[in-house]
Amino acid sequence: MEHLIKPIAAHLKTDADAIKLERIQHGMRQRHNVCRLKRGTESYLLKQHDITTSVVDAGYTPLQIEAAVLSRLHENGCQVPRLIWKSDDQHALLIEWCGERTLDAFAQNEEKSIQHLTPLLNTILRELCKIETCFTTHAAQFAPYTFRFDAHTTLRDLLEQGKKVVGYLSHLSSSLMSSAQTETLANAWYAFAHRLQNAPTTLGNLDNNARNIVIRDEASAFFIDFASIGWNWQEMRLVQLFNSIGAFLVSPSGNVNFVSLLDRELVNTYAEWVSTHRETCPPAEVAARVDGHHLLFYLSVLHQLLRATAHPEATENRMLLDAWGDARARYKSALTHIIHTRLSDDVSTNQIREIIAGFSTKVAAG
Repeated sequence: MEHLIKPIAAHLKTDADAIKLERIQHGMRQRHNVCRLKRGTESYLLKQHDITTSVVDAGYTPLQIEAAVLSRLHENGCQVPRLIWKSDDQHALLIEWCGERTLDAFAQNEEKSIQHLTPLLNTILRELCKIETCFTTHAAQFAPYTFRFDAHTTLRDLLEQGKKVVGYLSHLSSSLMSSAQTETLANAWYAFAHRLQNAPTTLGNLDNNARNIVIRDEASAFFIDFASIGWNWQEMRLVQLFNSIGAFLVSPSGNVNFVSLLDRELVNTYAEWVSTHRETCPPAEVAARVDGHHLLFYLSVLHQLLRATAHPEATENRMLLDAWGDARARYKSALTHIIHTRLSDDVSTNQIREIIAGFSTKVAAG
C-alpha cells in the first residue's frame, strides 16, 4: 500500500516521509488489505478493497458502499469510525483508528471472566440498537447501496441443514427415535422454523461477526466493515456478533474455542428494546427468536465441522480446519452450546435441545 502514501500525505498536508505504515496481525495471520497508518502520534486505518467492480444494481463498488454507509452512520452519532479520505480509483479508505483489539479476541481472553465484560456488552448492545434505528430512519438514503440478499432462502437452507444435523446426531447415537419422539421433534421443529421465518427483517450490515467490533477501551466499542448491507433478521445479526469463533487466534493455554457472549439478561434487554421501539410483540417472543437463531447458529457450526472432517482434502474444508484448530474440541464446544445455552423459555426450542441432549448422552456412553 506504499503507493497510497503520497496522495494521503497531500490530503493530510504533511510530507510523505512523515507517514509510516504498519501491518496488522490477526492472530496467526497478517491482514493483507488493511494496515495502520501513523503520522507522529496520530494513527489511522488504511483499507484497500479487493473487489473493485460494482456489486449492487445501482452500480456501486464495496468502497463506495462502505464510504457512504460509514458517513451516514457517523453523522447520526453511531459508534463507527470517521471517514478521513477515500480514493475511488485506488479503492482505498482512510478511516479513524479505533484500536485493533476485537470483541472476538476479548472473548477468548481467559484472564477475565465473561461476567467482567457485562458492562461492555451492554454498551455494544445499545450501539447495535442505535445503528438499527439509523438504518430504519434513513432506509431511503441507504436503498441504492443495498444488496439483493435473499434472507429467506438463506434461512431456509440453514434450517434444512440444521434438521439434517439433528438426524445425523440421532444416527450417531445408534438408537432409533420412538414414534412419539419423532412426532415431538417434527412438531417442535415446525414451530421453531415458523417463528424464525415469519419474523420481520431489518436493514443493516450483512457482514456480522465478533471481529467486526473493535474495542477501544473497556467502555467503548466501534462497529466496522460496512461494505455490504441488506435485509436480514436482526436477531441473527445479534447472535453472529455476540459469538466468538476465535479463528486463527492463540490463547496462553492454546485452548481457543467457541464463546457465546449472550445470556438471558442481555437477551431480555434487547427484547424489551425491540418491543418498545420496533414491534408490538411481547419481549418473550423476541427472546425466543434470539434463542432459536443461537441454536441454529451452532447447528450450522456442527454442519460445517462434519462436512470438513468428512472431506478434509477440499480447499474450503482445509481452510476451515486450519482456522478453527482441533475439530474434536470444536465439535464438543458447539454441542455444549446447543444443549446448555438456553436464552429463553420457548417450549419448541428447548424440546429440540432436550432431544439432542438425549442423542449426545448415548454417543458419550457408547
